Amino acid sequence: MEAGEGSGEARKSEERTVLIVDDEAATRTLLRNTVRGVSVPCRIMEAVEADTALEMAKREPPDLALVDIVLPGSSRSGVLLCQELLRLRDVQVVVVTGQPAGPVTESCLQLGALECIRKPFSVAEMREKLERWLAR
Repeated sequence: MEAGEGSGEARKSEERTVLIVDDEAATRTLLRNTVRGVSVPCRIMEAVEADTALEMAKREPPDLALVDIVLPGSSRSGVLLCQELLRLRDVQVVVVTGQPAGPVTESCLQLGALECIRKPFSVAEMREKLERWLAR
């Protein structure tokens, strides 16, 4: 069998990769469980801070990144991370933040983020949006 043939390779090509970047363990867990609840098969990567997230994304660009803006302990802000992720191959970015709408979230949208979701979020609404974003 040649490389690329077989059901394992076909399944992998259908699978989407989602990168979750948030310093709060509870938020990462909620997002992880929400992603697991969508109909699209997903591989989930997680990072607590921006530097690790960017390294992971450069090694394997995700299809979708869910990024918090405030990332204590990172050498770059969530806004800068959004900008750098959007430069990678076909990465969609969604900002998930506790920050109120304002100049920071507007900056992310102007950079090309799909949407800014305010925490706390509705799991049902997030799941619906994930289905739409991951179907692209």
